[in-house]
Amino acid sequence: MSASVLDQLTLGYRFLWNHRREIAAVELHAEPLPETGGIDARHLLSTLAELWPMRAPQLLLRVGHPLLLLDLLAHGRADGPWLVLPPEVQSDAVLRPRALQAQARGLPLVWPGRPPADTTPPAKRPGVYLTDEAQAALSPGQIVLGSGHRAQTDTALDQHAAWAVAGWPVEDVLHSLSAQARQPDRTAISRVVRAIDDDADLDRIETLLSADPLLAYRFLQHVNTAAAQLRGQIDTLQRGLQVWGLKHVQAWLLGQLPQATNEPDLQPVRLGMVARARVLEHLLDAGDEEDLRREVQLCGLFSQLDRLLGEPLAAVLQRLPLSQRILQALLEHSGPYHPALQLARSLELADTRATRLLCESYGYTPEDVNRALLHALATLSN
Repeated sequence: MSASVLDQLTLGYRFLWNHRREIAAVELHAEPLPETGGIDARHLLSTLAELWPMRAPQLLLRVGHPLLLLDLLAHGRADGPWLVLPPEVQSDAVLRPRALQAQARGLPLVWPGRPPADTTPPAKRPGVYLTDEAQAALSPGQIVLGSGHRAQTDTALDQHAAWAVAGWPVEDVLHSLSAQARQPDRTAISRVVRAIDDDADLDRIETLLSADPLLAYRFLQHVNTAAAQLRGQIDTLQRGLQVWGLKHVQAWLLGQLPQATNEPDLQPVRLGMVARARVLEHLLDAGDEEDLRREVQLCGLFSQLDRLLGEPLAAVLQRLPLSQRILQALLEHSGPYHPALQLARSLELADTRATRLLCESYGYTPEDVNRALLHALATLSN
């Protein structure tokens, strides 16, 4: 057996969103590599426990391989990941009784469709995975499988009190919003202002500023106009904070509040973009090279600005003095950042086959990619 179970798997992920439009849970898709003879479920569970801290969002584990799933049902614990059961569980003569036994033992399970009539999901835990077509039968506390439609998602969360929606209708949300609504987030601005008031260090302020990709973009635009003549072009958030000075930064932020948005349905869109940046940053570990790390972060953070602004990405990026490496990755689909950016995209789509082929093509080991993904997601906050 491999020294690490993470070298035997291909992972992908999907977020589950609650009624506050915050991350309720992370659903991790795990697919054993074709050449893997067998994976020890206890090894996998202990590795996840080591890498997934208590403060991180709830972890759900979806496994398609039947033998690994049965092993997880046998060895899973109440304080470990919740297991998402496949559709065939309801009629499978082996899987269904094992699932019922595991649930009776206290293992949190997420059933597809309706749970079996002869079982009651544990209190305070969602026990059902529904499609949007079944929303008429929704009762509070269930998980809804997102359909891609904003109206149905809002209904599930706001009217039927669903515990969470799996997947967010990004395209429908952006299509339904006016250009005026696509503004920096008011809460994100207020957090940066408070951090400056509290004399937080520059790293903390930079982290808060980058929590909203559009706010970070507008900041770099403005600082290059207002302060670039002092020390040349400014290509990172940290340099902008240093050159312009926090007093001027705070005044500019306060000036953004009147036109800022508090549209809750945009929050998952922004957090998804931040997640890609975080994953890319971990895939392209810059070590002690802080300037390089910040450049990589911007590459991921700005990779979807065209969707948020409704403009071609080339037009959006030409307004900033970004490095050639970023422009190569985002516009030419080449350069040193391009492989990791492709991997980040396939991971967020939970396309395990594409991820495996990309790893083989670009020389990434499954363990390195999986560790980067877990470290990135475990430190992501709303």
